[in-house]
Amino acid sequence: MSLALDWKCLSDPALGEERRRREERRRREEAVRKELERARRSRLVFTAFLAVAVVISGLLILTVFLHVGVAQNEERLREARKEIELERRRQYALRTEIAALESPGRVEKEAVNRLGMVRVDRAEYLQTPAYRAGLERKLREREESLPEAQARAEGWEEGGI
Repeated sequence: MSLALDWKCLSDPALGEERRRREERRRREEAVRKELERARRSRLVFTAFLAVAVVISGLLILTVFLHVGVAQNEERLREARKEIELERRRQYALRTEIAALESPGRVEKEAVNRLGMVRVDRAEYLQTPAYRAGLERKLREREESLPEAQARAEGWEEGGI
């Protein structure tokens, strides 16, 4: 305000009182406005804090769920490995049993005891005419291929140098 208005307000008490009321109202309005601004800022800070807390809590809960899932998968993996090992042992036992059942001594024992077969000391083989013809053919093929095999081994070929 100007000096003239200040002097006028001092000389006239009614003007000074009104001026004081206006100043007081303006101060109250300013205080209310500042209080509203502080309250708005507080709500904004609280909302931001709450949002950050919710996000962090969500991440922590997600981490816990992921760890639980990993632990469950590890347990399943351990169980599967145990089952695999058990099946390998069972397979080994079955292979051992098969080898024992297929052994010549056991087969002979079963043949004699269960089937009533008799063990012979000497085996005799019959040669049929077809067997003899096949044997002779094999011998001829060997004799014919023998010179060729020798020539190949020495590096010579038919018709070559």
